[in-house]
Amino acid sequence: MAEDAVAAVPTEPTTLRKPRIKKAPDLPILERRNWLIHLHYVRKDYEACKTLIKEQLQATEGVCEYAVYVQALILRLEGKIQESLELFQTCAILNPTSPDNLKQVARSLFLLGKHRAAVEVYNEAARLNNKDWEICHNLGVCYLYLKDLSKSKEQLNLALQLHRQELSTMTLGKIHLMEGDTEGAIQTYLQALQLSPESTELLTTLGLVYLQVMNPFLMLIYFLPPSCFQVLS
Repeated sequence: MAEDAVAAVPTEPTTLRKPRIKKAPDLPILERRNWLIHLHYVRKDYEACKTLIKEQLQATEGVCEYAVYVQALILRLEGKIQESLELFQTCAILNPTSPDNLKQVARSLFLLGKHRAAVEVYNEAARLNNKDWEICHNLGVCYLYLKDLSKSKEQLNLALQLHRQELSTMTLGKIHLMEGDTEGAIQTYLQALQLSPESTELLTTLGLVYLQVMNPFLMLIYFLPPSCFQVLS
């Protein structure tokens, strides 16, 4: 599933302006209600969101894909995974060409521990969009749970080819360690550090791997923050 980026802090304006109240755009009623559903969801005002979803589904006789989709997301947040799965499956029926709907079905299956079924649905999603690194990554994780390390590595490498990111690299390094390939894990983590040089998780993991191979100097390098070496120099 991918994380929120840290927004840059804007400079303080020289003159203060009265804040404007955000209003729903002038849209037809169904689109406007969808907009409000989205607004309340991102604000985490789930009770208001549920009320709007109920109104939308009554107005559309239960066939508003977006309302069903957000309802499924809320149910998942509440821990109602099976109910969430059924609603995501409804979304996939309403819009069978959407890879995102299938990704959510597969995610729910994964959370239910149905890893093989999740693989099948992720593969369906991949046929609709073969450029989505998240699909490849999640397939890699599913295969890892199924103990098929070869297919897991294949999918994780595909994910990294599509988009270099820390998540797949960490999982790939874990597989190398499971296979006893310490050098392969080290090289994988070093490559990831080129992309995320300040990642605490990567630095800690790499330091622990060096500790396993009894290289205390390299362990020290990767455990200590760069500021320590600036002081020493």
